[in-house]
Parts: sequence; C-alpha cells; structure tokens
Amino acid sequence: MADTPKHDAWKALKSPHARPWLALVGEVPATFAAHLAWADQPIAAMGMTIASGALTAATWWAGKDTKEARRLHATATTAAATCYLTVATFTDPLGGTQLSWLAIGGATLAASWNVRKTLRVNPEAKGEQVAGETGLLEKSLGKAKAKLRGAPTVEPNKVTAPYKLTPGEMANPDLGNRITQIASELGISPNSIRIKGDPENASEGEFIFVPKDMLTEKAPWPGPSSMGGSITEPIVVGRYEDGDPEQFWFPHDSKTGRNATHFLAAGMNGSGKSVGIGIGILEALTRTDGIVWAVDPSKGKQTFAPFLPYLDWAEMTIAGGEAMIDALSQVITARADALGDAGFKNWSPDAFAQLGMPYMVVWIEEAAKFFREGAELEGLVMEARSAGISVIISLQRPSAKSMPTDVREQLGGAFCFGVKNGTTADMALPDDVRDAGARPEAWENRRPGYNYLVAPGIDEERYAMKARTFDPPSDDEISAVLADAPRTSADSVTATAAGEAYANRTRYDADTPVTTADTERIVMGKEQHDTQKAADEEQLLERQINRDIDARIGDDEGADDLTGIDPDKEIEKPKEKWQFARAEPIKEKSQDEALAELMKMLDEYREQGLEEVGPKHFQPYGREGRIGKSRPWISEKLTALADDGLHLEETDTAGTYKLLYPALAAA
Repeated sequence: MADTPKHDAWKALKSPHARPWLALVGEVPATFAAHLAWADQPIAAMGMTIASGALTAATWWAGKDTKEARRLHATATTAAATCYLTVATFTDPLGGTQLSWLAIGGATLAASWNVRKTLRVNPEAKGEQVAGETGLLEKSLGKAKAKLRGAPTVEPNKVTAPYKLTPGEMANPDLGNRITQIASELGISPNSIRIKGDPENASEGEFIFVPKDMLTEKAPWPGPSSMGGSITEPIVVGRYEDGDPEQFWFPHDSKTGRNATHFLAAGMNGSGKSVGIGIGILEALTRTDGIVWAVDPSKGKQTFAPFLPYLDWAEMTIAGGEAMIDALSQVITARADALGDAGFKNWSPDAFAQLGMPYMVVWIEEAAKFFREGAELEGLVMEARSAGISVIISLQRPSAKSMPTDVREQLGGAFCFGVKNGTTADMALPDDVRDAGARPEAWENRRPGYNYLVAPGIDEERYAMKARTFDPPSDDEISAVLADAPRTSADSVTATAAGEAYANRTRYDADTPVTTADTERIVMGKEQHDTQKAADEEQLLERQINRDIDARIGDDEGADDLTGIDPDKEIEKPKEKWQFARAEPIKEKSQDEALAELMKMLDEYREQGLEEVGPKHFQPYGREGRIGKSRPWISEKLTALADDGLHLEETDTAGTYKLLYPALAAA
C-alpha cells in the first residue's frame, strides 16, 4: 500500500499506543447508548454495578501470573473505566462534569499505558527483552542478568529460547552448573533442559526445553539396521528423545574425516549398560567385515549366552581375559605392519577386500577387575585404532582407582548410562557436555537404557540429548538373527599373531544351545584358587618370555651361535657379593636452622619477583623437605613474620601473605 495520509492514519490507529485512547473515546457513545436504554431502570443500574465489580475482580484474577505492578495497573484501569460507564449512564453522559472527568482521568490512564509501553522498549537492545521485565530466571541466575535475543521458537514438546548473558557476570559453562536451580525455578526436570552455547561467544547461546519425557515408553529392537552390510555403516542402538535413531560408528572414515573410536561405557548396576552394549555388538555381528572378541569375568554366560557361537573369541575368566589382552598387543603390531605394507594408513573396507582382514571390536566387560590385576591397556588403546581395532571398556565407575587416567584419556567415545552421582558423571562425560545439561545422575538406575552418547561422527548438538536403547530382543531372537548373519573369521595375520592362546580358545557350536554345564565355573577352595592363579600367571609369563626370545633372535644367522649350550646346566655361584648402597639417615634440623632456611627461601622468592607466598611454596613438608619441618610449623612461622610486618604482610586471602622487601625499605 502506498504511503498516503489515509494509510498513515490507518497505521496509527492499529498502533498499540492508540488502543488506550480508542477505549477512552469509545466511552462516550457507550454511555450515551446505555443512558437511552436504561436510564430509568433501577434493575439495570444494579446489574451494571455488579458487572463492573465482577469485571474488576476478573481482571485481578487473570493477572495472577504477571508482575504485581502490571496486575495493579490493569485492575485499577478496569475499575475506573467501568465505574465511569455506570455513573455516566444513570446521570448525564454528555454533562460538563462527566465529560471533564472523562477527559482528565481517562487521558491520564491512557497516557500511563503509553508510558509503560514506551519504557518496555529499549531502542539500543535490538529486540532483546531484559530479564527484569520478562522474569527470565531471576532466582536461579541471581544478580547475573539474562536477555532473550529473540522470540522463543515453540515446537511440539520443545521450546528453543536464544539468550544473552551480561558479559563479565556469567558465561555458558557457569550457566550449565546452574541447570538444577533453573529447573527448580521453572518447575521441570533437570533432564528437560539443554544449553547450546555459541562457540564464537561465551555469553550467548540457546536454552532448549523439552518438558515431556518422550522416552518413558520402551521401543522394541526393530532388527538389524544393515544385515550383511559393512561395519563402516552406522551402529543403531536406540532412539533420541526427538525420535531420531541413536547411532555411532566404529571405523575411520576418510571422506568425513571421522576417526576410529574406542568407547568408555559407564553405568551403575541395573542401568542397562551391558544390555545396551549388547545391542551394539549384535549390530556388529550382522556385518560382513567385522569380528568381535569379548571377555566378561563376572557375568559371562548371562551377558554372552546368545552371542557365544558367533564371537570369534570369548573368555569368561580373569585368566582367559588376561591371555586375550596379552595377545592383543601382538595382534595390533602384526595388523598394523600388514596394513602398512599394503599401503593403508587406516583400516578400510578395501583392506578387507585385499587382505581379508576384518575390523575387530574388543568388548571388555567389568574392566576394573583387569586393571586391579595389573593388566596394561595403555599401549593397546593408544595403538589399536589404526590397526582396525576398536575397544569397548565397560565398568561401573571410571575413577582413577578403577582405571588409569591414561587409558581414559584415549577413549574418544563415551556411552554413559545412569550413574550414582555427579562426580561419576564428570568422569564419564566431557566437561562441555556436562555444561550443556547432561545429567545421567538424575535417573541413576531407575530408567534402564537411558544414556548419553558422545563419539566422532555424531552431531555435537546431540551429545547432551538423552537417548534410550531399544528394549533388548530375547536370546532366541538374537540366535535366530545371528544364524542368518554372515560368519566372518579372523584373517591369518590376526590368528597367527594371537598365538597359542587364540588357537586353544574355547569354541561354541551354534547348533548346540549353551547350558549351565557349558560355562559353569568349578568351585575351588582358597588354596586351589591360589594354585590355579599361579599356574595361569606362569603360563602367561612363559608365553611373553618366548615371544621376547623369538623377537630378539628371529631368523637371524646368529641363532646358530646358541647350539651346544645346555639350558639345564646350573649357573655358577657368584664369587663376589654386591649390596645396595645405604642412604645416610636424614638429620633433623633444629628450630634455628629451619628458620634460617625459611628466611633463605624468602630471599630466593624475592629474587624471582614473587609477590605473594604461602605454605604451599615450601613443600615438601617434613624431614624430606628443605626446611625439615611440618606444614603447621611453617604456617606458624609465616603468621609470626606477618605479625612482625617486616618480611611478610597479611592479605585478604587466608594462608597467603604479601612478600615484603625489607632491604629496599631500609635503603
């Protein structure tokens, strides 16, 4: 429409600022019409009076969810407008007194709404709404302010609200730490909130609210996602809360740049961890170019029963698991050498086609037991990926007591089910995923199958989105599916490198159902158990020694130099005795010596330009320390020096002192 006086007038009438004035002008014809109809009817006067009171009360009730000032303002305006309408109707609507009150009082009320509307708009905010006006998380954010950068996007069971935090007050990671408080203020579950931070701006991002948990109903396993396909295709294990499939990948992909991945699977008893991983293993066993090795020393048959005939190698004892882990160190080297000789930097389907070498998935359940027994997996997880091997390390709590941190750092994927507390969740999930709202401790083991999945190839926005694994199929269903799946065997390079332990592994016939007798453990007394354990360790050590000898001698001609040597000949008794040198006992320092050493260290810190010192600067404590005294003694002396005010001065931080320069002061 062209810009004309008529168009401008119409636009002005539609403006929010014109509405109070239109209502004011409308009072005159309304009162005049009511006066003509009901001026001489007392019943009508009573009805209008009651209606005025009811409308005023309704306005107060309707404003219960708004701010107090807006509620009072709206109620007062309604009361004034209805009272004038009633009085003018039964007096003289065109009288001078009535029109004067309407002009003065009505104009004041209309203008007050214009003022309120004007103050709500900040021309410099570019559409942002201030938290003080919108009530955006005022309690949970405290003095930190938040603004809406635009109107929230409302979808079925999902609200996305872009926000901006006041710079310097709070950042996105801090916001993630307050998700529980935010959820409390909004009256929803902490798992209903996710935070999508802006990677370019730490004070901006989006709130994503999903009020209703769409995963409460179980979803049955739909069957293999790619029967007879490649292991490079996605492994589908469940569904996200928005209904999309929960999936991940094992091997490297040169096209997308995705890395091959090891996985940490964490979750407390009853969280559905083993079942969830089992669905992923079932998927892997339906592919043409993959094999699975698995070990579970705790629930072997319960975990593996339907898989046993189709696992390339399965162990259900600590000794068997240690033998497998020991063999893997040789397998990794042999496979990497074979791939390298063929020109492959990483395993790919072409490597399977050319070398017959399938991708390997190694599933280690209850891995904490192996770490406690001293099993070394650091080298395995550091080197296995390029050799076409992914390792799944499954345990309840990935603490430093349960597994070495060096191993945990090499696990690029995280499959986190319900855990007992936030500390365990912090160990299992990356910091940015926790900051974005991942809270597996919220459901513990009350919702088996609920999980968060972090891995290369997955959209990072889904890292903090909860998912649920499929309801597992029965053992008979698993057996029926795997009976029709392709059976892939290990290649000669892998089998040869795995050695005697692999060659003598227990095999399970697919035509014979697994019974208790097939996998039961012999009950042994403590003495028998210790004897068996010693024999297993000796056998493992013997294999390792033989490998070392073979590696050193190999096929070199120098092997002939060993002929004529009697291995059973006793070693001659040494003629000289050798002893370790004995350390001189540490002499305890006296009070004066210790104080002199402390003053000497203060001089050294002055030379280094240090401004503040505390007890931590004088470690280690005790006899082995430079001062030779305990921490309480050092703290006491530092406090005394601060009281003297010559060498040290107290600061606002307890246990920290300002380092003074007495020599310069004297000069």
